[in-house]
Amino acid sequence: MSWSRKAAHFVLMKRLWFKSLLVLFVLIFSLNTPVFADMQVKRCLNLGNALDAPFEGAWGPSITEYDLEWIAGAGFDTVRLPVRFGGHWNGMIWPGFLARVEQVIGWAYDNDLKVILDLHHFDELMADPETYGPVFIAIWTELSERFASHDDRLIFELLNEPHGAVTTNRAVALYQDVLPIIRAKHPERWIILGGGNMNSLDEMLTLPDFGPRIALTFHYYDPIHFTHQQSEWTQRYYPATEWGLEFEKARVRADIARAGQADRPIFLGEFGVVRDADSLSRNAWIETVRRAAEEHDISWCYWAYAAGFDLRDFGGYEWYPGLFSALME
Repeated sequence: MSWSRKAAHFVLMKRLWFKSLLVLFVLIFSLNTPVFADMQVKRCLNLGNALDAPFEGAWGPSITEYDLEWIAGAGFDTVRLPVRFGGHWNGMIWPGFLARVEQVIGWAYDNDLKVILDLHHFDELMADPETYGPVFIAIWTELSERFASHDDRLIFELLNEPHGAVTTNRAVALYQDVLPIIRAKHPERWIILGGGNMNSLDEMLTLPDFGPRIALTFHYYDPIHFTHQQSEWTQRYYPATEWGLEFEKARVRADIARAGQADRPIFLGEFGVVRDADSLSRNAWIETVRRAAEEHDISWCYWAYAAGFDLRDFGGYEWYPGLFSALME
């Protein structure tokens, strides 16, 4: 082989080696970057205070088909559907209630929305996990069977805001008990898991590795005296206050940055401010949290569509002033 042909062969091999290295790098990066690349969840809205209430309509308007149309038209790609399955259990989930859940999921699909199905307000489990742990497993066994035919637009969130007797360690044990049951029928479905102390960020960061297609979640309402001000249902009453000084924004950004350092997909499952707060402060807090999450490739889900934290006037279906820009632009 001539020198020129050897040189050309060397250049070709070098290019092939470089391309192979680049492909390998991309694969490694995609496996380790903490984003919801496969789930395609970016902007999510909680359908809170509806199917998670003691009965639908107790805490706010019932969900309508038009609600899902409005949510999709506003630019959201996912809804999180909190459901009080524990309150509708008597050896099995009440068939009529489960049919209603499936109806809402169908409306979401019809509007090209993904759905995060969330087991919410299981108060009995939080108080007595020894007695209600088997019920938790039975509920997810039934849900796994019921939704086995659904495609990847459906995501499971196993337990909302573990607290009380359900510490992080206890929650992990429950997850480890039920995950093999779910995976038997849903080997590729995304599943969301959170830590104790009401899905706190600190507890989430202590969770072990549960394997592929698992995302970790946390909820963020700091400072609570601002986000929950003037609410009659909190254990402590917080008077009206404002928010938005630079040191306050920096604290929020630092918290979200800590979440972004995790080496697994992270989902900010709830954040929001009561509508009675000063609107400029409310919009500033929401925008600060949302932008910080996006900066760190964290998918987010605003709480909530209705009932106290809502983002629009239900009379005219119009966004509250400035809120669309804060949340969506």
